[in-house]
Amino acid sequence: MNTIENNLRFNKWLTRFIIAYVLLTFLMTVLLFAEEKPNIVYILVDDLGYGDVNLGIKNLNRFNNPNIETPNLAKLAKESIVFTQHYAASPVCSPSRAGLLTGRIPMRLNITNWIEDRISEKNKKTNQYLLDEEITIAEVCKQAGYETAIFGKWHLNGADWENKENWEKEIGSFPNHQGFDFGLVSKENPHLTRFLMANSQKNPGDFFNLHGNPIGTIKGYSSGIITDSAITWIRKKRNRSKPFFLYLPYDAVHECIFNPDEYDKMFDTGNANKDFYYANIRYLDDQIGRLLEYLESEGLSKNTIIFFSSDNGPAVLRGYFGTFRSYGTSYPLYGQKRQILEGGIRVPGMIRWPDKIIPRISEEPNSTLDVFPTICEIVEQTIPDDRKIDGVTMIPHLLYDNPIKRVEPIYWQYENTGNWNSYGKGYNRRLHGNEPINDRPKYNVSIRKGNYVLRGVQERKFELPTKYLLFDVVNDQNEKYNLTIKNENLYKNMKISLENLFLDVNNERIISFKKMNKLSSIN
Repeated sequence: MNTIENNLRFNKWLTRFIIAYVLLTFLMTVLLFAEEKPNIVYILVDDLGYGDVNLGIKNLNRFNNPNIETPNLAKLAKESIVFTQHYAASPVCSPSRAGLLTGRIPMRLNITNWIEDRISEKNKKTNQYLLDEEITIAEVCKQAGYETAIFGKWHLNGADWENKENWEKEIGSFPNHQGFDFGLVSKENPHLTRFLMANSQKNPGDFFNLHGNPIGTIKGYSSGIITDSAITWIRKKRNRSKPFFLYLPYDAVHECIFNPDEYDKMFDTGNANKDFYYANIRYLDDQIGRLLEYLESEGLSKNTIIFFSSDNGPAVLRGYFGTFRSYGTSYPLYGQKRQILEGGIRVPGMIRWPDKIIPRISEEPNSTLDVFPTICEIVEQTIPDDRKIDGVTMIPHLLYDNPIKRVEPIYWQYENTGNWNSYGKGYNRRLHGNEPINDRPKYNVSIRKGNYVLRGVQERKFELPTKYLLFDVVNDQNEKYNLTIKNENLYKNMKISLENLFLDVNNERIISFKKMNKLSSIN
């Protein structure tokens, strides 16, 4: 009898303890967000590879490229949670940006590849853009009382920017359609002029304000111009009574690369084009450092969350016109931009939130899709329930180091992939675009669950993959050993998950496709 009574007492005590713990955790979270709402800055770099930074982190066999100097990112890393398994939503730019801003798999939105920055007779019927009905981070923040601004590369619109009427109606996606109030944006990468389709980071001539007015040629280099514009907005133009969301999609280190002379002289590898690439990273690093120093000088750092990421893996050297200076690397991973391999989708990522996030290294897999629901929680807005949000909140992991809970695996789909030979070792290993190869699978669909990824090869668009390979990317990051036979049960379960997600995503993709083309034909 005593034993039974003791068990009953213990069970009651345990129940009360669990309830108290849950209530305490809830109360801590409520109190956390009951404070002054934090400012949010999202820094997105273009084509920065997994191995393209030197964060100076001891005893970590990554993010320490000895050929590159990134002292400002290294300082940020010491104050941040640094992710070793941070994924972009896509291996190319436009889909990746769409996934980041909406928390939704880009294929759902029918954003399938990089978007041409003007409509032509050739691409008129296949125009892609971010539909107005999509809800972005900026719209969520604006609803929460934030001021919103963007400075940099938009790349989510195929409409004609020269027709000012387009900025006021839904024929394409402009930043002012998607929750941004202030900004300076380029259509795709900055060009020499609005009509000469030659990329140039030097003296760009095709930036617009958010009213559709062209700015004209701006003297300087794009990373500096973007940073100057952001600092000027914070200092002079924002409403200081409101928190702000600042989105900084830099175009560096995308081609065509140009730097101030003093940066080009910093490196001497014996290869001038490689030196230019390393100098471009260093110049970008200094511009990010200028922004962070300004926030510190204004007393804004303590209540400002800094997100840092890249839109995809590094561009393939000589993969297309203008990439003769694209000496990025994804080392120690294999694969680069335009490939659903670890090096094409896994990128540097970190978050700094003073007094909230304990600086540390995190091995937890996460995606830029997770940023949208995470920011929803930070700014105290409900995650939309009228559409599928594929990302999940990272708050329990960021604040309490709990695992990120997912109902479904992380998913990627890209149909314009390729394979190329690689040369070099260590941080000098990279793919060469002038040497395509055809004897390796070109993966189009993939999911990640736990330590494993399942890669699928399609024969035709909209059809399920016909070939699958399973890899343990924690212990086999170069994806050499196919485990479909050795881990047959895991393979079968992941195949079911992938195919269910594929059907769901591509059914919605068809709906988005029809909406885009209907609206384009009306307008």
